[in-house]
Amino acid sequence: MSLPNQLQDTFSPKELQFMVENEPIKIFPRFTTRQRIRKQRNDLLGTDSHRWKMMTMDDTSLNNMMAMQSTTVTLWIALLLKQQSKCNIIAPEWLTSKALDRALQFEQTNTLRFSPLPWDWLIISEILFKKAPDDFHDRVHELRSKIQDLREIRQLKVAKGIRYMNESHLQLDNLSLLEINELRPFISGIMDKLRDIHLAAVDAGGEDEMMGEEDDNDEMFNGTMRNESSRMS
Repeated sequence: MSLPNQLQDTFSPKELQFMVENEPIKIFPRFTTRQRIRKQRNDLLGTDSHRWKMMTMDDTSLNNMMAMQSTTVTLWIALLLKQQSKCNIIAPEWLTSKALDRALQFEQTNTLRFSPLPWDWLIISEILFKKAPDDFHDRVHELRSKIQDLREIRQLKVAKGIRYMNESHLQLDNLSLLEINELRPFISGIMDKLRDIHLAAVDAGGEDEMMGEEDDNDEMFNGTMRNESSRMS
């Protein structure tokens, strides 16, 4: 089954979230997996102790978690534990009121540059606002408002940057995954049209150059013939 036209050149929202959920994030677990279980032996040497492990599908070991000590896990594990009330998610350093204010100031001061936010900042912020609003020290509605302001300012910059696009190059540094995904269909179509125009102009220029060379050759031939006629006379 073929994909709808709107999904052939872009990732769907679920695909974007799937990619982002493999990114690391810090949590405060509410339980401990650093335990020892004891296995009885049948000989007189006593007992042999070893650690038990909780493993994920990709063999990520989670056996070193201690209650209320920060640890790093992938986002999807953090969301799963959060859903079960087994952890608190630590908001990224860039997702605080002060950090977002600095990013806004950078965006407003630098009209041709984008603030160096993480590549997944829009998707991460939306996920955490929905799944872990109680883990933020700042008010979520204020953070959401600042995120929206950042996005609108950056969208205006993108519109200005498109003016400098040519058939082979468009440089917009520090755009996020979601921003690029939104631009991709439009940019691809425009660049294809610019490339066609460029190739047509090159072909037309080549034909004009060939015509010019033919005219030069004709003039040289006529000049040679006139010289020969003068000699003969």
